[in-house]
Formats: sequence, structure tokens, C-alpha cells
Amino acid sequence: MAKVHYSKSASTDLAANAEYIARDKPDVAYRWIEKIEATCELLAANPEMGQPRMTRSGGRCRSFVSGNYVLFFRPVADGVEIVRIVRGERDLDRI
Repeated sequence: MAKVHYSKSASTDLAANAEYIARDKPDVAYRWIEKIEATCELLAANPEMGQPRMTRSGGRCRSFVSGNYVLFFRPVADGVEIVRIVRGERDLDRI
């Protein structure tokens, strides 16, 4: 079974976004986490999904939209590494 690995930045993104959502709607935050985790599982099983991208440092990754969020990830031997989870309206080229 393919695995999902979260980078330190992605773990921080997940917690910070959920905390922000939970300020007003705790139940929505819980469902948001479930949706993001389900999307990550889908990506682990299908690591070629999404759009190829280059990072600012010249590395390769892919991006995939889940609701209002964009997940940046890299395929790895046993699944994917989730690199970042950010709001879609951010300047994605600067991340």
C-alpha cells in the first residue's frame, strides 16, 4: 500500500490551516482535515496526478488542487511526500 509522508512544512501547514478554520467552525475543520488526508492518499496511490512544477530552488514537484487548497508533493519510492498545503489564492510561484 502506498504511503503518505508529510514534510515538516506540510505538517505545519495542515495544523495551521485547520486551526484557522476551527476558530469559527470546528466541525468544518475536522472535515477539512479528512478531505486533505483523503486527497493525500489518492496522490500516494497515483503519484503522477497533478501538474508538474519546478520549485524556486530548482527541484521538481507536482501540485494538485483540493477545494481551495493546493497540495505540493513529490513521488517517492513507497508513495508521496507532501511538501506544502497552501491556500490557492496565494502567489504559488513564490512558495
